[in-house]
Amino acid sequence: MLSILIAGFTSQAGIIVAVGAQNAFIIRQGIARAYVPQILTICIGADIVLISLGTAGMGSMVSAHPEVMKALTLVGAFVLLIYGFSAFKRVFETCVRLESRFKLRKARALALAGGASVDEHDLNDSHSGVDDGDVVDSMATQPASSLRGSASASIAGEVESSANEFQKGAQTTLKKSLVACLGFTFLNPGVYLDSLVLLGGIAASYGAGLKWSFAAGAMLCSMVWFISLGFLSSKMSKLFKNEYAWLVLDIIIGIMMIFIAAHLALR
Repeated sequence: MLSILIAGFTSQAGIIVAVGAQNAFIIRQGIARAYVPQILTICIGADIVLISLGTAGMGSMVSAHPEVMKALTLVGAFVLLIYGFSAFKRVFETCVRLESRFKLRKARALALAGGASVDEHDLNDSHSGVDDGDVVDSMATQPASSLRGSASASIAGEVESSANEFQKGAQTTLKKSLVACLGFTFLNPGVYLDSLVLLGGIAASYGAGLKWSFAAGAMLCSMVWFISLGFLSSKMSKLFKNEYAWLVLDIIIGIMMIFIAAHLALR
């Protein structure tokens, strides 16, 4: 009994422990600390249901309808493309914010050197046709000592608030997060082949009396994996306290999603 349970655990581990779309999504949600318990509940619940259906013999139905799997593959590829392009959209928005922040810091440095102070809304005037240098020059007549203190305080406040700005920006609404999670889970044709056909076939080889022990081991593996992934991702949030880390993460996720989508569409 225990050996069959372990066999189910290790078989599922060989399938689930891979960098795929669903795992990448969980990692990003965990880092953003955005609805992690709800996301993990969906992922674990989906695996339990699919493994149960596969063990009960539903895998033969999936194998008998390849046209359904083909359609599901194309839909899944389309969803992954959308998420990949969304990641690159976040990369573009982050680059725009970085450029704006760089201009602001440069203007403040010039203001400090010249005895003036520049606030963020002053810099925004540059988007209305006013040059950054004009903003600095226009404030140069103000008292140097008080404005140097104001500029320093403003910079300090910016540094203090930037730690949480991008983490909050990375969070989405609960509805969007759940819909995305459901898409990554059920629009992935691999999950049906793995859980219903592959695991279901292995479970059937143990006979009617022991196949559910194999299934229990596979379900246990899913629970351990997803909970560990969510927990470790949440702990990684401390490493993502600045915009550059999120920039790199979104680039990696964008490339990964588009690559997986292309692989699904072309196979």
